[in-house]
Amino acid sequence: MAPEWIRGRGPVVLLALCLLALCAGDAGARGPTISDIQPYDTIFVDEEGLNLSQLRNATTNNPITALQRYQDDNPGKSLVKSIPVADDTDFEVQEFLVGREYGTYYAFNPADGTTASVFIRKPEVFLDIVLANPYHNEPLTGLTVSPNTRIAFRVAAPDVGASYHVGNVYPATIDIVLTHPGGAETTLVGGINLAGLNITSTRFYTDDPGKPGAVRIGDLGKPGDYTARAVWRMPAGFDTRASDSELITFTVGNRIGIDTTPTPTPTATPTATPTAPPTTVATPTPTPVPTVTATATPTVTATTAPATPTPTVTPLPVALAVGALAIALIGRRRKG
Repeated sequence: MAPEWIRGRGPVVLLALCLLALCAGDAGARGPTISDIQPYDTIFVDEEGLNLSQLRNATTNNPITALQRYQDDNPGKSLVKSIPVADDTDFEVQEFLVGREYGTYYAFNPADGTTASVFIRKPEVFLDIVLANPYHNEPLTGLTVSPNTRIAFRVAAPDVGASYHVGNVYPATIDIVLTHPGGAETTLVGGINLAGLNITSTRFYTDDPGKPGAVRIGDLGKPGDYTARAVWRMPAGFDTRASDSELITFTVGNRIGIDTTPTPTPTATPTATPTAPPTTVATPTPTPVPTVTATATPTVTATTAPATPTPTVTPLPVALAVGALAIALIGRRRKG
């Protein structure tokens, strides 16, 4: 059971929570334009044309002359950094004045002292390469990727994505620039345009709904080492002075090498094995055997045939018969 003090103050507590929720919903969203800075907004190094007039003391309306950072974010403690404001309706956050002192700053006027506070951050963007949806948690940086692999880029800009917008309008944009092995740069791959991507959240993927889509590695071109980086495009101050993301590197596998790896195996096997043995064995074996056989057989036959004694002996018995017939006739004549 709730304590008596909670039950008695229930409606008041509920109202306070509702007000906090409403305030939290508007936190970080600028307005009415992206250059109009309200109390507790985040502003970025290299931003230009900022209107800080809403940070003035509402009673005196004295212009802001400085943004001051204090130890432990406590104006009652020592001053750490003071950034002069020449015109609080057209202010530029210069990096060399901020140095590395990012964090909470209080608007200041000598007559009013400190008024409302703002946060100064550095606009940072981080880039990574991953497998396309639904495998976004598989990073590919530094790996060799086959041509048929589909990939996406992961973009993270924690502070800009959270704070640099007016309602649902997110004007900060980046280009993802790919550098080919030969040195050529592009933001267009296989019909996917990676230029002018709005920073609509603290982190997003290039194949999310409403984003350009997944990239097929084979559409990049020839195999080799590729690099990619996220480059600020808008606002103008980010484009000219803010740091780009660090380079990421990935290697596209050799398409020719992959296709021809299985080819040499079948080609080498039939060429080496069947060609030499059949030619060497078949040629000597059939040629001498039929040649020797055919030559020997007719030679022996021809030599034996003419040496038959029958025709040579035939005339001898005929002569003897004639001689015997003659003797017989002579004997008859003598008897007569």
